[in-house]
Amino acid sequence: MESDLWSLSCSPREVAARDLQGLSKRGLYLVRLDLTGIAGDNARLRELLVAVQTLRRTGILVEYELDLFGESPRFATIRDNVALVRAVVADGTTPATFTVDPSHGQCSPWLEAYRSRVGAAVQPWLTGLSVQLTAAWTELVVGERRPGRLCGVAAHRIALQRLTLRSNTELLNLVADSAREYELTGETQLLEHELVAPRVALLTETLVALSNRFHPARPAPLQQAG
Repeated sequence: MESDLWSLSCSPREVAARDLQGLSKRGLYLVRLDLTGIAGDNARLRELLVAVQTLRRTGILVEYELDLFGESPRFATIRDNVALVRAVVADGTTPATFTVDPSHGQCSPWLEAYRSRVGAAVQPWLTGLSVQLTAAWTELVVGERRPGRLCGVAAHRIALQRLTLRSNTELLNLVADSAREYELTGETQLLEHELVAPRVALLTETLVALSNRFHPARPAPLQQAG
């Protein structure tokens, strides 16, 4: 397990062996989970769920890396990986993200055509909105740990969590629904730019407005004695 001042990289199984409360007090705010070999394995998926819940209770953020199509791309692989991502991001404190690498793993022309389309459709999330949500969560957690009571931090956390959950749900439903349609019919309209772009734009505008109202360096005003 590698570590630095702010983060750790480890497997879900290693989470249980760590003194997370002690590490948190020493500055740990982020754990990068290794998801290798978990998709499609129910026992390891349950182990992942326990690890994620433990990190959430401790107030530690979660990051991960995942190729949506995996080593041997199939539609079943997509379903397993979507389920895996849902398990990590279920409560809205972790933005959903993944990669779509067209050079990673050989697949049928049918699936290759879908991979190309879905990769283009979700780029506004992967390179834009999810990145901004990750930055917003980092700012929030760092702000929460500063000495003193911060102005509006609790309300901001609730609003950011709701927005992240909404973004996660829309992104993962888009992938799951479009993959199901394409597997059955060889076509889907769900990935059209005219349908996807306005949804991402609205979520991004909401995030910008939310972030502009949150100032983690600003302490809450003191109440005057009556």
